[in-house]
Amino acid sequence: MTGAGGGIGSATACLLAERGMNVWLTYATGAAGARETVAACEEHGVRARASALDLRSPTEVAALLERIGAEWGALNVLVNNAGTCPYTAWDEITLDEWDAVLETNARGTFATMREAVPLLRAGQGDRAIVNVASLAGQVGGITTSVHYAASKAAVLALTRSFARLLAPDHIRVNAVSPGPIATAITAQMPDGARAALAESIPVKRLGRPSEVASAICLLASPESGFTTGATYDVNGGLLMD
Repeated sequence: MTGAGGGIGSATACLLAERGMNVWLTYATGAAGARETVAACEEHGVRARASALDLRSPTEVAALLERIGAEWGALNVLVNNAGTCPYTAWDEITLDEWDAVLETNARGTFATMREAVPLLRAGQGDRAIVNVASLAGQVGGITTSVHYAASKAAVLALTRSFARLLAPDHIRVNAVSPGPIATAITAQMPDGARAALAESIPVKRLGRPSEVASAICLLASPESGFTTGATYDVNGGLLMD
């Protein structure tokens, strides 16, 4: 899974390992957090690996999937969690920053799925891709920026497209769409703004990484065998559809 150095990614990797899955995680920054996640996964008796990965580099993405294929032979689950979320006002976003966010969040998700499909086809039994999108991609940025919202809307569209394309291969593709979660991203907000955000949520609090991880693992499991092309909302009631 991508983006597993901390927060939602680390919680998801550990829960997958707890359920008996070998885990290969990636990180862009936070090597120490990734090592801690690997150690926590290995406590469950599974194999765990960590690799640095720049999702903006198609060459790096292809090389990593080739390495996974050489060592493990196949994949049963791909979780696309990595992303970048700069807090920049819409009228201060440079085109270079726009490109960097879309290249990481949207193009990086596409490149990872494209390279992972042969390994998923080589897998056995229930196989799944779970993409981590965002409430921002459904309703526009509430606290986040417009380029982040645009990139996550693209992730949702990619999810539906790949769900149709891979259904004949018995590979399910779904998305989890978190609302405001207590992670390093929301920790950047001023205390007053974070408290006001929590008050605006019907359940009156931010979500926990473990709650998003549980949704991801559900969609990654055979328990969701008849679910594909879906978006699972984890937002405390901010969007009810």
